[in-house]
Amino acid sequence: MGADDTPIHRGGYAGLMKFLEKRQRPFENAADLVPPVDTDLKVLWDTKVPATTLSFSDVPRYDIRHKHLGLQMEFEGAPQILLLHALLIAMSRRNTPPAGAMPLFFRMWREEGHALAMTLNVRWLISAATTFADCGETGDQRALGMGLSTLFDLVKLHDSERRSTGKPGNEKSKFVRLKRRPPLGLSMPPYSIENGDADKVMLARFWQLAERDATIRPLAMRMLHMLMEDKATIFARMQAYKDKI
Repeated sequence: MGADDTPIHRGGYAGLMKFLEKRQRPFENAADLVPPVDTDLKVLWDTKVPATTLSFSDVPRYDIRHKHLGLQMEFEGAPQILLLHALLIAMSRRNTPPAGAMPLFFRMWREEGHALAMTLNVRWLISAATTFADCGETGDQRALGMGLSTLFDLVKLHDSERRSTGKPGNEKSKFVRLKRRPPLGLSMPPYSIENGDADKVMLARFWQLAERDATIRPLAMRMLHMLMEDKATIFARMQAYKDKI
């Protein structure tokens, strides 16, 4: 422990748990908006989300219709299946989701996984991975969902801090030789930019896990391909450094 043991978040983990508990308050009347598990998914692809005629003041704050209204605004003009998928994810984030919500979510990914993975933006890909982490039907789904959602969240945190320097993500920083580099937090041994392979091992293990579960596979492989192909993340910059050293 360092000389200053003040937690970085006020109240430490007890405070974080109170914060999480507030976010997990169940929606009221959530079951009202969950269609039957055997609902026709093809029809949902062909039906567009209409513009709303309501405002937030028209629906109670904690009612599921309040959340539905916000999602309807976000997905206006998009296929209805994307709105329903997002609504099921929102329910999964709260305690005691309706009985049919998660079975329908998993059916979507079993039957429409490739189309969903190629249509959803990165925000909803991460949210889907988090739902697999929290509610997955198998250990592989929960492990891979947690790994992917945590990985993408950390890339977002890391690259958001780097963005504050004004440098674009695909531009390397000036390379400082070993003797001038400051220590890492947590007294961690540094990753060897010159010779390290932790990034390769990490991605390969995720890919290996994705190959074992057909339900989460389309989601995982879409996300992993994004990491492999995007030139503006920490993963790409690490390889760019290695190529120049």
